[in-house]
Amino acid sequence: MPATVDHVALGNAVLRVAAIAVRASRAGGYLFMVISGFIFTVIAGQRDVSYLGFMRNRIIRIYPLFVFAVFLQLFISTYNDQRNYGFLQLLGWLIPFRSDTVPLSPQFVQLWTIWVEFQFYLIFPFLLLFSRRFGGRYLWGLLLLLVVTRALVYAALGSVRYIAYETIFGRLDQFLVGMLVGRLWLAKEVASASGGQARVAHLSPLWLLGAAASLVMGLHLFSLNVGFSEMASTFWIIWPPIEAALWAAFLWTYLSAKWPGPLAWRHKVDQSLAALGAMSFSTYVMHNLVIGAYNGRLPLIPLEFLSFAGAGPVTQAILTGALVVLPLVLLVSVLTYRLIERPFLSLRAGYLRNPAPVETGLQTKL
Repeated sequence: MPATVDHVALGNAVLRVAAIAVRASRAGGYLFMVISGFIFTVIAGQRDVSYLGFMRNRIIRIYPLFVFAVFLQLFISTYNDQRNYGFLQLLGWLIPFRSDTVPLSPQFVQLWTIWVEFQFYLIFPFLLLFSRRFGGRYLWGLLLLLVVTRALVYAALGSVRYIAYETIFGRLDQFLVGMLVGRLWLAKEVASASGGQARVAHLSPLWLLGAAASLVMGLHLFSLNVGFSEMASTFWIIWPPIEAALWAAFLWTYLSAKWPGPLAWRHKVDQSLAALGAMSFSTYVMHNLVIGAYNGRLPLIPLEFLSFAGAGPVTQAILTGALVVLPLVLLVSVLTYRLIERPFLSLRAGYLRNPAPVETGLQTKL
């Protein structure tokens, strides 16, 4: 018998991971694409996915706040920047492909990642179906194809940075790695159920510390030796799956860690972090606008208030962001989540059907 996955508990755990990363950061985008592949795979389990039902839920999840931000940006561009955008620009933003005006939209320039994410949604049911039919080797094969494709682009054009960083030809690696980790998680559940063992966390939090240290070190080394502005580096050919693997290791160890402390305290911490994770999309969409508003009207925390040794401009900027700007971003996120996202989320319906006619052995094979 396949294991029964506690989707609510697992979903909250993943949301807590989401709350850890700042989605606005360059590296944080990779985490969310790994999480997307992971959580969709685990939630589907062995059940069939209704394509129309799945896409309906994705549109309800993404588009209400996305449309709000798109209309606001187009009106800002039209009336504040005198660009006089019209229907074609609106259409260019709403369809899941990169708009040619996004570089001119500093308040919402980060929305390009949503188009890539929606492209994942368009193909996920097929990826899930083929991975069940042909095993995990199908997903590994796609990863290889993506690496080969980037290598060919580099050989032909001398640069693959934009393809690797800003398109599905680099971002799909993260989604596929998330799916592979999801298959591993399901295999663990099946093994626990067949052995009659309850699902328990086996890893010490020290493992998470090691995974986090490896992640930070990997990102730091990449930044030192390549960096996001280095267009001609061949490392962009293989960097997407490498970073995805680092994030996947962090995700796995977080979900598998056994945390110390009283159960009631852990439960409250879980609830708080899950609430932040639930608002992460609002935080992502609105953060640049809030940061721009703060920078335009308010100063950094004065240095005289930072009397401890070594406080300088870098510390001043970090503390202003953490203690002042971030709470403001979260406050705006509460409003957009409660008034725009959550009402539409109540309209979602189930999209999973009967168990898929695939043997357990094939499903758990990587």
